This record gives sequence, C-alpha cells and structure tokens, in this order.
Amino acid sequence: MVAETYSGFAQRYNMLIGVLLCAFSTSILFLIMPFFYGFIFLADIFLVVGGVIGLYFTFRFRKESQSHIKTGLIVGLTGSVLSLILISFFVWILVSLEFGFDFILLLLYILNFFWFYGILYVLAGIIIGYLFGNYYKKRENVGKESPLF
Repeated sequence: MVAETYSGFAQRYNMLIGVLLCAFSTSILFLIMPFFYGFIFLADIFLVVGGVIGLYFTFRFRKESQSHIKTGLIVGLTGSVLSLILISFFVWILVSLEFGFDFILLLLYILNFFWFYGILYVLAGIIIGYLFGNYYKKRENVGKESPLF
C-alpha cells in the first residue's frame, strides 16, 4: 500500500471545499436575488449553479484514488442538503425581522423546508453529481483508450 502524497490544500480537501462552495454559492445567490424563487421549486436555478460551481472545483482537484461517480454523488447530495438548511435559515431570518425571533419558528421553518423541498433538493443534488461524475469519467477514459488491433 502506497501512501498518497498531495501537496496542495485544494487537492487534499477537494470534496469538503466542493460541498462548501455548493452550499454557500447557492445561499449567496438566494440572498442576492430574493425575488426570484425558481421554476420548479424554491431556488432551483441557484441550486444548479451552486452545484456546478462546487462539483467543478471538486473534479478539478480530484485525487486519482477517488471514484468519479461516487465523488459526484457525495458532493452533490451533501451540498444540496446543506444548501437546503442554509436557505431555510435565511428565510427564517427574513421572516423573523418582520414578526420577531422565535426558535420554535426556526424549527418549524426547517421542518417545513425539509418536508416540501427536501426530496427535490436531494434529487437535484444527486442528478447533478451523477452527471458531473459520468462526464468526467468519460472524459478521462477517452485519453486512456487504446486502439484495438
């Protein structure tokens, strides 16, 4: 067994940074444009853009030992769930500014968001992660193919 040596911080923690980029870029886009709510579900375009940013960074600094599809699924799933939590927290803050802060209301907002949007966010994260993983897997296999004799 050979120890993997990766000198860069980004390559060492590529999945963690990808998840954080996915979640924070989705949340920042949601905060910048609060009047655009989405086509299918709340902040769906923001989730796609954030997922693409996070997954692009993850696959740009991917280690050789990481599986393409598994890495994409993990980053897409955890990034979308973290985005859902952050967006529900931001909506709670926006509503609390008007009606007053209440932590029971926070719990209800998070449960409400998970109830109504949880399945859609998880599916979107898994689909985006799978598509990125499959694309990068095919992209690397093209360079490794040898002609048949």
